[in-house]
Amino acid sequence: MEVIDGLIAARIRKIFVCSTLVFILLPVSVNMSFYSISHGFSGDRIVDECSLDMEIPCGSDYYVKFSSRNLTLDEGKFVPCTSNLSEKAKNAIVRAPAWIQRDLARQFHAIKCDAYADLILNADEKIVDEIAFSIASSPIGDVPPTDVIADNAIALYENDKHIGYADVVDYNISEKTHYSTVRYQVVENGLTKTVEYPPYIYYWYVVHPRVTSENPAQVYGRFWRDYLFNHNDIGYPLLKEKLSQINFLWDCQSYYQPPYRTWKWNIANHPTAIEAISYWIGKTVPKQAYGDRPVQPNVIAHEHNGWCGELQKIAVAALRTSLIPSVGICDHGEDHVWREFFERGWHENDNWWADGGGAVDKPDVYAYKWRKTYLHSLHGEGMILSTM
Repeated sequence: MEVIDGLIAARIRKIFVCSTLVFILLPVSVNMSFYSISHGFSGDRIVDECSLDMEIPCGSDYYVKFSSRNLTLDEGKFVPCTSNLSEKAKNAIVRAPAWIQRDLARQFHAIKCDAYADLILNADEKIVDEIAFSIASSPIGDVPPTDVIADNAIALYENDKHIGYADVVDYNISEKTHYSTVRYQVVENGLTKTVEYPPYIYYWYVVHPRVTSENPAQVYGRFWRDYLFNHNDIGYPLLKEKLSQINFLWDCQSYYQPPYRTWKWNIANHPTAIEAISYWIGKTVPKQAYGDRPVQPNVIAHEHNGWCGELQKIAVAALRTSLIPSVGICDHGEDHVWREFFERGWHENDNWWADGGGAVDKPDVYAYKWRKTYLHSLHGEGMILSTM
């Protein structure tokens, strides 16, 4: 780095990693001296000097101000991102992967964090990243209860044991670069392909405990990732059973789904997880909406009625439960919502109410048939994102 004011230049002379500091994210120790530079004049001289060792967390800055009037250097003040946190909280941040530490520290400053720190410190190594991410990526100051955070992460790996088309894979466990994602199989042009989600897709659209706008909570004593997969009311299908013999996430085909379709039609035409989950949604919520219009996926699955809002919420939850990234797409001003799933890009997916069929990867139906114009999605942090 070089900053020039008249004849004065500032150069960082030496940068080296300081590996003995444990409470700062990837700390760097910097030693700096500042010199004049020559523009054809003899007798170069030092006008001021600043030599220091400091800790600079990843993603933060440190500034030294040079005054051309006084020819002096004014050092800035540096405050570590873990300042004022308890030792327990700092230890939890250290155990989390490096890529989430700064956001986790920011969240810890906004909440009573010791119970969440205990959760990270006592978790199995393979779910530390999912737990730390779920805490850090919740709206600032509004983190779900610890039992929800724990159950959400545990259910990911429990459900994985019963899914044949996808597997959660962990890289660099016990290291600061630890991350997870999902490896899955699709059929494309008659060929089987094995693919992995980008990690940010996995964390934001599979792991994140918030489906749309609800407050993540245990309902009927269980979180939705467990309840939807392992529970069914009498006379309604069990999601785990419907996925048990499925070997492919998707067949990369775009199609409309007929109303009141049978399981035999599904297996004969599209024996994929996308179709099986859509079938499960249609049969689990077969009636038009009445009553209190719930927002919790477990309640929607138990009451078995809804319009597009209920169908969207249970669909996003069911897809994420089944290790498929999903996001809710909204057009509130023109009165419709649906979902998309991710498979090397985002794809439209919708169930029409009262088991009335639906669509897979047919986005033009909204633009040209239903005249939907302004779309947005709800992000896990609470943000509203414009959607093309």
